Amino acid sequence: MSNIFSQSTSPAFKRQAVDEYFIQPMFMSEDIRGLITVRTDIKGTETLNRISRPSMLTKPKDTPGFTPAGGFNLTYTDITVKPMAMEFEQNARSFWGSIVQQLLASGYKEDDVEQMKSPDIWNKVMLPLIAQAGQDDLIRQMFFANPVAEGFLSGIPTGVLDSNYTGYTGFMTWLQNDLLSGVIPAGQHVSIASATSQVKQEAVHTYTAGTDTVLTITINGTAYAQAYRTSATVTCNDWIAAHKTVVEARCGLNGVIVTNPSAAAIKIVSRVKGQSFTATSAVTGTGTVAVTGVVAAVKAGSLADNETDSTLEDMLDAVTPEMHEYDLTFMITSSMWRNLVHTIKDRQTVMGDAVLKNGLKVPTYEGFPIIVRPDWDKWISIAQNGIKPHRALLTTSKNLLFATDGTGDSEMIETWYNQEAQMRRYRVQYKAQTAYLHKELVVLAGFVD
Repeated sequence: MSNIFSQSTSPAFKRQAVDEYFIQPMFMSEDIRGLITVRTDIKGTETLNRISRPSMLTKPKDTPGFTPAGGFNLTYTDITVKPMAMEFEQNARSFWGSIVQQLLASGYKEDDVEQMKSPDIWNKVMLPLIAQAGQDDLIRQMFFANPVAEGFLSGIPTGVLDSNYTGYTGFMTWLQNDLLSGVIPAGQHVSIASATSQVKQEAVHTYTAGTDTVLTITINGTAYAQAYRTSATVTCNDWIAAHKTVVEARCGLNGVIVTNPSAAAIKIVSRVKGQSFTATSAVTGTGTVAVTGVVAAVKAGSLADNETDSTLEDMLDAVTPEMHEYDLTFMITSSMWRNLVHTIKDRQTVMGDAVLKNGLKVPTYEGFPIIVRPDWDKWISIAQNGIKPHRALLTTSKNLLFATDGTGDSEMIETWYNQEAQMRRYRVQYKAQTAYLHKELVVLAGFVD
């Protein structure tokens, strides 16, 4: 009996066991688990419940019987993991070097190494490298992912979403948005002074009507048009009503705020100090737009002397009563750490006691561990145009939640060898999202103006 299909598929597709070499380093590493809480079992949407402790329960007993007092306050939010994917391929020729020579010396055949056929070679040598790169990327998105992130051109948002950051919402985005909206009280945020005072960009576009049909204001590469109606004042009011929400929803920390402070005028201001924008106006007709009140943006410079010392002290003074019940940890940019080191040197004092964190000794400030995050400096510069470059976070790892299904759906992590292309290919799909659970358990510094 002959086969119905006589041809074999190419490439031959094959799932490999990659848990030890990829899943554990990427999703289970102490570098993540030591700083935040990782949930690896969330498939879609899950409700996160927050239960406050009852108080004022005990009352004088001056009458027979009992009168109940006190109660629980239950609040909740939903966390929905978002789909993410990574693809990778490798030909051994570009991999040729000391590692390959070592493999040859260990008994592997040159043909096996050259063609990357052996899963053993791939798993033991390449997957750990990919897992480390994947974890670095995971941590970048974990903190800086932003669904409305835009690319930059010369430091100005382009109006085009940046897929490197738009997959889900990172911790920085949650915290900054909630500070700006007032969800996190202003008393739980400490301002940071730099040697260069930061300034917002501003401009006022004043419209003088003629025989017109349309007023168009282009902000950061996107045009917002409004039909002329009745007068310049009414048209500007209509423009604000039609476009304010859309304009201000763009780009998060790097966006702008628009208002009409006076008749026939649109004022555009950077959302936070240091961020620049582009704005031009055009009229279809004989009317004109004059631009006045122009103020240039100025970014923060280096930190003022002893600023980190003052900032961390102020953050501890701002700790909420609820935070005293937890083991708290500082996370700070390397710019703040270097400033603190200079303070210690100038005072000719030694560094405070060190504690073990993730198996490593880390310094402390008034007994609280300090985790230095040089990756924050890097990604603040790239992902947020260097706005608010000096930041600090004081919280507990129980309050920062990273949710994924990455360790549960191991069948979604696949690798195979393409004989025709002599290429080892790899892909992973997982879902991810972040959340912080309690606003009462965070104190921030330098996140917004």
